[in-house]
Amino acid sequence: MSKGITARLFKGDRIIWCIFFILCILSLIEVFSASSRQTYDKSYWVPITRHAMFVISGVFIAWFIHTIRMEWIKLSSKWIYLTGIAMLIYALFGGGAETNSSLRWIVIFGQKFQHFEVVKLGIVMFIALILDKAQKSEGTRLSWDEAIGLISNRIRGDGRRGDYTMLLILCSILLPCAFIITENLSTVIIIVVVAFIMMFVGRVNGKQLLGIVGLGAAVAVLGIVTLMQVPDSFKEHGSVGSKVITWKNRFKDVADADSPQRPEDVKIKGNEQYVYSKIAIAEGGVMGRGPGNSVRRDFIPHAYNDYIFAVILEELGVLGGIFTIILYLTLLYRCGIIAKESEDPYMAFLSIGIGVLIVFQAFLHMTISVSSFVTGQPLPLISQGGTSFIINCTYIGIVLCISRCVNKQNRRQINESVETAQ
Repeated sequence: MSKGITARLFKGDRIIWCIFFILCILSLIEVFSASSRQTYDKSYWVPITRHAMFVISGVFIAWFIHTIRMEWIKLSSKWIYLTGIAMLIYALFGGGAETNSSLRWIVIFGQKFQHFEVVKLGIVMFIALILDKAQKSEGTRLSWDEAIGLISNRIRGDGRRGDYTMLLILCSILLPCAFIITENLSTVIIIVVVAFIMMFVGRVNGKQLLGIVGLGAAVAVLGIVTLMQVPDSFKEHGSVGSKVITWKNRFKDVADADSPQRPEDVKIKGNEQYVYSKIAIAEGGVMGRGPGNSVRRDFIPHAYNDYIFAVILEELGVLGGIFTIILYLTLLYRCGIIAKESEDPYMAFLSIGIGVLIVFQAFLHMTISVSSFVTGQPLPLISQGGTSFIINCTYIGIVLCISRCVNKQNRRQINESVETAQ
């Protein structure tokens, strides 16, 4: 009886449900340990109580979304994308809240909201919608009339002129990236990588993809070379100048990372995240200190968020880190299986996009934690956070909704085969 109730309550891919709950439990344990710095001026239980409320809310949101009709999710794709754009404009014209010299938050009715997370969700859903409309028997092809129709909900003409699939996708990501790049370069990298992989899976013209790769590589090299020539005095030109010099210093840190240094020459002040995260990882060893026994968490700024993987490695060791990596890779694998079995192109592309987004961001966070490059990206479904945690739970809910629809589709095919055989 209990098994029947569980099966009715938690539909969709069982493995993804298991991974989701394991990550939530790991999040509660590690955030409770890593948030010690937040307790200096608050009650000891305030940070973890707040995070636990978000975890419980996120689990409910994932469960609720996985029960709704897939058609509703598809219809909301364009509107979530436009909502993200509206939030970016709102932040630019006075609605943003500055944190660490970046407008990564907006304030709505007195509450902070991390709007970049909504933007990423909207972009993935909108690209899936574009690729869905572009699927033709001869390949991917989206006419100008169809491209306009995606925006205006009205298609004119015969829909046979040209292929504007890549152009529409590039425009859909370049607009929000233009707002985001000066505030969070790593978020732009995530968006670009996810969009490219979705286009590759979506059968966008191979020559166009190679052209974009070549152009992107050339722009990146030119940009880095130009950046390294910018004088340090440029930081006096407002927040943009300060951000440019910050990028320059971070690239210089990466370039100098392999240079041998004496311990007494290492500058700790201003480099606490980089220095103490490396110490935490080294002291964790293979087995780790044990859950809750981190020592360096008190010295790592934002250990509960941007550097929580370093705390995981200190407390759970290399084995705990490998286990965490396996969880994310398995999640990506299951998303790929769901996409492969889906007969609906939109569901397939959305499943792939979400899987790549979560896992690529996770590996970017892990890379930052163990390397010399410093930037802010939370570890999905583990790091402390309000908006980011809720949006990541939304991703899981959408994937589980797709999985539920695929399971229903498979059962229908089996029943049809049985009826045909009879």
